[in-house]
Amino acid sequence: MRGYATDVSKASDPLIRPFGEHDEQKASLRALQESTIGLCWVGAEGKAVPFNAAEFAGIQKEIVDLQGKIDNNSSVLEKLDAKVAELELTEFSINKLKGEIEKRRGQIAQIRAEESDSMRSRWEAVVSLGGNRGTYDKLPEVIEARAKAAAQIEPLESEIKAFNGQIRSLESILSKFKR
Repeated sequence: MRGYATDVSKASDPLIRPFGEHDEQKASLRALQESTIGLCWVGAEGKAVPFNAAEFAGIQKEIVDLQGKIDNNSSVLEKLDAKVAELELTEFSINKLKGEIEKRRGQIAQIRAEESDSMRSRWEAVVSLGGNRGTYDKLPEVIEARAKAAAQIEPLESEIKAFNGQIRSLESILSKFKR
């Protein structure tokens, strides 16, 4: 897809790998089909007659099985390509989506750390006066800082949820790919 299957750095992506595998399956089919020619001779009627009927039948079964996989996988890859277009993904990559999720999680961790650091002096003051977590949690400054952090985190969590939904929908299609 878009040359990604031949790019080693991208070819390992779960979304790209099936395209390369599909190409390999088609190459294997061609090789099997060509090898059947060597297993036959042409009879007086102009029809192929196998030297060894059992071996020929075995290869014919492999060809039929492989052709079934290729037909199935062609359909799966078309659906996958359509889903990527529907999702309007700029990168044809599940790993990229997972990277975006990790990036958002890092941003959330940073927001929480900043909130915690900004309230550290309040916590220390509460503890020095003999207070506890309950007292600290009721401070207006703490409530306000947590609300501010939650407002910053909410859209990031929504993005993570959307990315996870995209990954699940792509993986659902990929699960139908036959190897």
